[in-house]
Amino acid sequence: MPVRKFVVVCLWLSLGVAMSYFLSLGPDWFELLVLPAHFVVALSTLCHGLPTAVLVAVVLPNLNYLALRSFDPGLLPIFMFELILLSLFLSLLMKGIGLRISILFSFIVSWAVSRFVEHMFVSAFEFHKLPFFLVALILNTVLLPEVKKLLVKSSELERR
Repeated sequence: MPVRKFVVVCLWLSLGVAMSYFLSLGPDWFELLVLPAHFVVALSTLCHGLPTAVLVAVVLPNLNYLALRSFDPGLLPIFMFELILLSLFLSLLMKGIGLRISILFSFIVSWAVSRFVEHMFVSAFEFHKLPFFLVALILNTVLLPEVKKLLVKSSELERR
């Protein structure tokens, strides 16, 4: 792995752990509204492509579990699967359709598939989390393209 790619992955991982940590300090529902790991994986997909995002999607849940212990360790494979699926769908769709629609569709599909897998293998679906997901879906659909624009502009300024 080239040094530049390693540094980029480390930056995304540190952002994901920091966001998860600071959001876990607030009420429980606040982390459900922002979905920090999903946000970081989607942003890394938009900025650096699928290989970097898949690496972040595999390592970030493990780091979050080691640092915060905020979820059951039995859910770790499902969480990684959901993040990988999100990055895969987002990287496939962002070239064919609009950015906001690809974000919306990627979040919905990855969430629905992982909830189905979770229901089949682990536990029953928790319907009380659905409104939080819908709010998080809207927030991510609005914020991700704007943050990507800011990151692209700042990297262009640094190159000058």
